[in-house]
Amino acid sequence: MKKKRIVAAALAGVLAAGSMLTGCGSDNSKPEAKSEAEKTNDKNGQTTVSFWAAAVTEERQEFFDWFADYVTEVYPDIKLDMLGVPGDLSDYRQKLDVAIQAGTAPDITNDFRPELVLNGYYEDLTPYFEKWDEKDKINPDLIKSNKTYDPSGKGLYALPYSSQTWNLWVRPDWLKEAGMDIPETWPDFFTAAEKMTDTANDKYGLSIRGGAGSANTLEMLMYSYSGITNYFTKDGKSTINDPKNIEFVQKYLVDSYNVVTAQDDLTKGWADIANSFQSGKAGMVVHNLGSASSMVQAFGEDNSKFQAAKFPASEKGYVVHPGLMPLGLSMNSESKNKDAVWKVISLYLSEEANTKYCKLYGEIPANLDSVNDPFFKDSPYMSVGVDIESNDNVKFNDTPYYLPTYSNIQSDMESNIQAVMSKEMTPKELLNGWAEALEEANKDFKESVKQ
Repeated sequence: MKKKRIVAAALAGVLAAGSMLTGCGSDNSKPEAKSEAEKTNDKNGQTTVSFWAAAVTEERQEFFDWFADYVTEVYPDIKLDMLGVPGDLSDYRQKLDVAIQAGTAPDITNDFRPELVLNGYYEDLTPYFEKWDEKDKINPDLIKSNKTYDPSGKGLYALPYSSQTWNLWVRPDWLKEAGMDIPETWPDFFTAAEKMTDTANDKYGLSIRGGAGSANTLEMLMYSYSGITNYFTKDGKSTINDPKNIEFVQKYLVDSYNVVTAQDDLTKGWADIANSFQSGKAGMVVHNLGSASSMVQAFGEDNSKFQAAKFPASEKGYVVHPGLMPLGLSMNSESKNKDAVWKVISLYLSEEANTKYCKLYGEIPANLDSVNDPFFKDSPYMSVGVDIESNDNVKFNDTPYYLPTYSNIQSDMESNIQAVMSKEMTPKELLNGWAEALEEANKDFKESVKQ
């Protein structure tokens, strides 16, 4: 096994599926053409490349069917075996983990996970990327973000295809009635929530995500409020329980819940708060531009009823956005068709494919030529994402996506968030426990890297 296959005892639970892999190390050598015996050919002489995509709906499947045809159009000697896995991300990950253990995992996956870097499942794409004549067309910030999944910060284990920016969705018509503009500061945000609330008519200025996904939303908002851009101090202490973050949790979860929000926000996930916003029961919600298509479907082209907006600025005067989450297509290190696999992955980043994908998913393209498409530059909502990524007054924090247990910690915090909303736990108790979990995860990660 190669040195990348490092699984510390502290991470054993998270990496259990991957630790059953055998012979998955990557030697990081330059890509070489495979012999005919190593290729997987069908009777027509085509090399078959398999690709599993996560959380695929009927509408998304149409895109992947198109892409499979596009691959063969550009590369007649390659056939793409495309499988769109329906359901949520956990369904996809379970299916993939079973396939990894059985030695039947696909050549390409689109769910980039830090534990699969550590256990050697992914191939380092650096040699391919460096020789690619289109590499300068890919957003360098996204390349940098994806390299955070490698403990050395050098390996590129997924080619980024897009970025997903987070934002407020607001009702401009409600704000106008309240005599306010879109809030650009946090004091204005809380004032707007109060002024837009009309409980007698079942209208609330805000809808809080208290159910599934609540920790992710709360985390990005508290850092936006405090203006803190680093998750850990130099001595490994978490900043999540900083007094300013505690102050925000008090204002957002305790003082706002069941006052400027509906009582049933306690258990709402994204679909529920989206419904509250789109049915005229909430004036502001937090999500990403991936929900733009549902907003258009709900409100048509009436931009007076919905608008995307950046998070309000912190007291420090700048906007803090969560670090761009590493996304991308990865190559199975055990693939027998690596040159063909790279051709498919890089074609996914072509202007035509990247533009088509990001229009569907409501994401900002990684291909810099695609970003110039009017859909992204001129759209009243997608342009907000483009502005977030190019605005000098927006700072991105160093969200520790690279921690294998990071998402697990967020899930563990969700019941505590509900306890705070129910006044059974204080904001300080919530964030102290959160800080302790992050510090332990960071310590375990650093120890695993040393091994």
